Amino acid sequence: MADIKIYGVSPSTFTRTARLACHEKGIDYELVPMFPGQMGALNPFYKIPAIAHGDMTLYESTAILRYLDRTFPGPKLWPQDSRQAALCDQWVSAVNDSLVNSALRFLANHFGFLAVPQEMADMYLAKARDVVPVFERQLGRSRYLVGDSVTAADLFLAPIVFYFPAIPGLKEIGEASPNLARWAGDMSARPSLMATEPEPIAAQAA
Repeated sequence: MADIKIYGVSPSTFTRTARLACHEKGIDYELVPMFPGQMGALNPFYKIPAIAHGDMTLYESTAILRYLDRTFPGPKLWPQDSRQAALCDQWVSAVNDSLVNSALRFLANHFGFLAVPQEMADMYLAKARDVVPVFERQLGRSRYLVGDSVTAADLFLAPIVFYFPAIPGLKEIGEASPNLARWAGDMSARPSLMATEPEPIAAQAA
């Protein structure tokens, strides 16, 4: 029997982040296919993912990863050092704010999950051109977003960046970012990334 259940679908970037965390920590889980509109009592905001662990139900991806890191053994997703942990929080927030509100919204519109006027889509892409170089510069300073080890920050970044090659506009941004490409190559070789390769997107949530 799985330790936890993850409610979501494999193409979802945040669902993949939760799954990546489980693989990195060696947590057995069951992925229960569920779309945002089906979340019901699991999440009053109707977003995916949510998890269930015994009688505990939890939503919001950062809270989920914090819970997994504090509850289960295995490699830590947040550094022990307070300064490094703060930097990890900083980059998690940067992904969930700046990158989500640019690149992720652009790719969601591309795949038909966020219908916006073309001028708004163009605005998301323009913002991505400003945001991605910040990550590019950081990855020029260290192997991963926070030092030489994978942290939660990388697990939030990877599912979004790994869609870049399939999306015109984001593809070009990625190709102009050699440090990001080097990091993506390192991440793609990890068993957690290989085990969570998403199904092709077809009427599923990005």
